[in-house]
Amino acid sequence: MKEFLGKYVYITIQKPEKVMQHKCAKVTTITNTHISLFDTFDNNPYCYRKCDVIEIKLSNKSPGGIEYGN
Repeated sequence: MKEFLGKYVYITIQKPEKVMQHKCAKVTTITNTHISLFDTFDNNPYCYRKCDVIEIKLSNKSPGGIEYGN
């Protein structure tokens, strides 16, 4: 996951109560156990356990929410 540090990602998280998705979040910190990100759509920081990550890939959306080339 270190390759995503400082990049905008699409990430899906499995929480016990629900599945969470971020379509354009900047990865700010990665530790051995957690990943922290800043969601550009709601302007809030988040921190999740890496074991809860279902999917992570580079986002095809700009921080303003506009899609750009695939």
